[in-house]
This record gives sequence, structure tokens and C-alpha cells, in this order.
Amino acid sequence: MNMFTLHVEHAVLLGLFTVLTIINCRIHDGAEGGYWFPAYTLSAFIGAMFVVLRGHGVSETNSIVFGLAFFHLAYLFLHRGLDGFFLSERSPWWPVLVQSAAVLTGVAGLIQFTVVHPNTEYRLVFYSMVFAFQGGLIAAMMFGNARGALAVPGMLMGGLLGALGANNLVRALVTLREGIPANYLQSGLSQQMSLLMTTVLQGGITVAFVWMTAAVLHDKLDRLASTDSLTGLLNRRALELAAEREIALSRKGDSPAAAILIDLDRFKQVNDSFGHSFGDRVLLAVARRLEGHMRQSDLLARIGGDEFAVMLHNTSREEAMEIAERLRRSLEGLTVVEGDAEARISASFGLAQVDGSTGDWNDLAMKCDKGVYAGKEIGGNLAVAG
Repeated sequence: MNMFTLHVEHAVLLGLFTVLTIINCRIHDGAEGGYWFPAYTLSAFIGAMFVVLRGHGVSETNSIVFGLAFFHLAYLFLHRGLDGFFLSERSPWWPVLVQSAAVLTGVAGLIQFTVVHPNTEYRLVFYSMVFAFQGGLIAAMMFGNARGALAVPGMLMGGLLGALGANNLVRALVTLREGIPANYLQSGLSQQMSLLMTTVLQGGITVAFVWMTAAVLHDKLDRLASTDSLTGLLNRRALELAAEREIALSRKGDSPAAAILIDLDRFKQVNDSFGHSFGDRVLLAVARRLEGHMRQSDLLARIGGDEFAVMLHNTSREEAMEIAERLRRSLEGLTVVEGDAEARISASFGLAQVDGSTGDWNDLAMKCDKGVYAGKEIGGNLAVAG
């Protein structure tokens, strides 16, 4: 197998990768940075085509300069796309600026060693070193940010990019040691193996990209399934699942657990007087106020209408009462105003601790409900243990 055949195969595979990544982006439409990745594969494909068409309608100079320039540009697109997966609008500006400078440096070197002072060996060493830097810069970003749902595919992407950078570095060192023919397409086994490794790694990078977009979609679906659409808090189902785990631990004697139910006082009057849009604004304000007075270990959820619930980790009945009082006072001072509409907020709190009679979340919630109802009968704005 010769270099020309390998370049043809490389170009064909990059074309297939481009089609695959475009389809993947259409399936996962809206993923941050998604369409930058097809720009990466397309740019690399165009670069490969310039190399393949050398002597077939494209001059040697244009084949080298434009072909390799598109490969340098591909790294910039790849960096921008992967940056979008992790950081979006919070991205620091300097890594992409450095990547852009690397593209300009690479193009300047191509012109220098192809047009101004032609030297195949110096050119290959130079662009291989720039490629190694570009790949290493993106790999460092991946290793520094691959967390959560993107931890495994992100680390895989970083590893593949690191390997691609190392492959380019090895190619540069081998070229310095062994030299290279004046016609690059007549290169021997070491250069052929380097190109073959590049093709394999680019295929792996495409697979990692598909995995990353699937992981992002799965994470979004999980969050949608467990999140209240209005407030962004946990929903009833998510709280019930978490509560079942806390109840099981508490019944085994590992730690006490308790819960608080919160029911806004006279919320129906707010909706009737000012409409459901203002009512939603009130619910959002209540959610944010409660969040601001929660412990990090506890879970807050909106379980329906104007009802909220808190699952308290490692908390006794007395501690739960203190927390309920703190939350009650935080809502007592809340006033929501929008135009002519104004609502002063208060709520009734019912709390209960997990004990031997608590079989599941429904049992615990019923005990809390007793406290809520007792508080409302007295006039509301009270915390009562059920």
C-alpha cells in the first residue's frame, strides 16, 4: 500500500465521518457546539481532497498549502465545538485565540517551506509540530472539563486527541531522524503508518463525539423527567425516589431523617384575583426564597400546585422544626409585586420524622399533612409537627 492510496482512503473516511456527524447533529439538534464538529470533519475532508487531487487538476503548491491549511483550520473548528459542549457562553476567550494563532502560524510555515524556501522535510516537521500543539491544547481542555454525564466520553475524546497529538510529534521526530523524499507521496513505511494511525484516531474521535452528544441528550432527558418545569426544582417523582432511599437508611439505623411539607396560604385567592401568570411568578419567587435558606444536603421539590416538600438528610424531629421555622420566617417576609398586583406570602408547614411506622414516602407525607392541616385551621403561617 502506498501513500496515495492511504490518502484516498483517508479522504473517503473523512467524507463518511462528515455525513455521520451531520446526521448526529440533526438527531441531537440544539446541542451546544454540535455543528462545529461537522465543520471539523468537513474541513479535514476538504484538506484530504486537496492532497488526493495533487497532479489531477490541482497543482502541487496548492495541494500542499490549501490541503494542510484546511487541516489546521479543522482543529480550530474542533476546539470551538468541544468548547461549546462544556462551557458555552462562559468560555474563556484565550484558548480559542491561541488555537487561531496556531492556525495562522501553521499557514505561515506552509507558505515559507512550500513557496518561499521549498523544503519537504522542514515543512513536514513544522506542520506536524503545530498539529501536535493544536491537538494537545484541545486534549488539555477535555481532561480539565470532562465531568458529569460527559466524564467518560469526554475523557475518551481527550485521550484520542492526546494520542493524535503524540502521533504528530512522533512523525516529526521520525522525519528529523530518517528524512523524507522530495515527493511526500513517495514516503516509506513510517510515514504510511503515521497516516494510517491518524485515520484510525480521527474515526475514534468521531465515535467519541457521537457518544458525547448521546450522553448530553440522556442527561437532559433525565433532568426533564425529574424536574418541575416551572420552578426548576425536583418534581414529585424525583423527591419520592430520594425519600425512599432516606427512609430505608433511617429504618436501618444509619441516620435519622425527616420531611417538611409546605402549603402556601390563600394561594387560590392570588390566582383568582390576579391570574395564573402572576400566580406562577409567586411560585417562582417562593421557590427561589426557599432555595436560599436550604442546607446543601437537603432536597427541595415542588410536588404540585402550591405545595412544596423538603426531604431532610440526617435530621431529627427537633432539627426539622428549627429548619421549618427558618423557612416559614423567610416566606413570611416575602412580597411579590408585578404592576398593580401585589401578594404577601405566608405558608403552613407540616413536619415529621421517620420512625418504625414509616413504611414509605406516602406514610411520611401523611404525617406531615396532619401538621399542615392543623396549622391552616389555626390561621396559617405556622410550622406544626405531625
